[in-house]
Amino acid sequence: GEFPWQVSIQISRKHLCGGSIIHQWWVLTAAHCFQRTLLEMEVGNVTVVMGARKLSDISLERKQVQKIIIHKEYKPPHLDSDLSLLLLATPIQFTSFKMPICLQEKEWTWNRCWMLEWVTAHEYAVMFPTNMYLQKLRVVQINQRECSRRVDQLSRNMLCAWKEPGTKGRCQGDSGAPMVCTMHGTERLFQVGVFSWGIRSGSKGRPGMFVSVARFIPWIKEEMEKEG
Repeated sequence: GEFPWQVSIQISRKHLCGGSIIHQWWVLTAAHCFQRTLLEMEVGNVTVVMGARKLSDISLERKQVQKIIIHKEYKPPHLDSDLSLLLLATPIQFTSFKMPICLQEKEWTWNRCWMLEWVTAHEYAVMFPTNMYLQKLRVVQINQRECSRRVDQLSRNMLCAWKEPGTKGRCQGDSGAPMVCTMHGTERLFQVGVFSWGIRSGSKGRPGMFVSVARFIPWIKEEMEKEG
């Protein structure tokens, strides 16, 4: 698969958020996908679907979630630390369709970036998850100074990006969806951001907001080590 780390996080088999495989036991996504008050009662209904470009593919695999870990600094309505980790009940057996994405540990100037999200042909189709498919959108990262003119109270933990002009497709704003980028002179992809919020169209002048993965590497490693 072109993007074998991409997953659909579902509650009661309905698509909830996007996410990415970062380890055979772990998936990274946005914290706001899960309401704190519902975590304990809902965790048994949360599954992760992987190994497919369409949710109708017979090749997809479904994994049960054992535990949901929300970043301790995430305090809605502020989305400054909008990250969560999902610990799976059983490990992923990696194949060419199910593989982890490398996380970027340092902030960088990237060459090319994409946002990967689960979308539907029309907004009402989200009630029928088998109609959803994976869309790749070319995006351009915006520097902090430029972004601060368009976004109030911009945090250093956030990255801004908008759809590259001329790119086909419409950004539907799939929470938890990864932004992946290549460095100059290499085709290797790294996950740079996790989609948090933004205008659905992603039109120029109204950027999408991503949590910067590099700023949270210590937290991700710490939580993974706690669970062994």
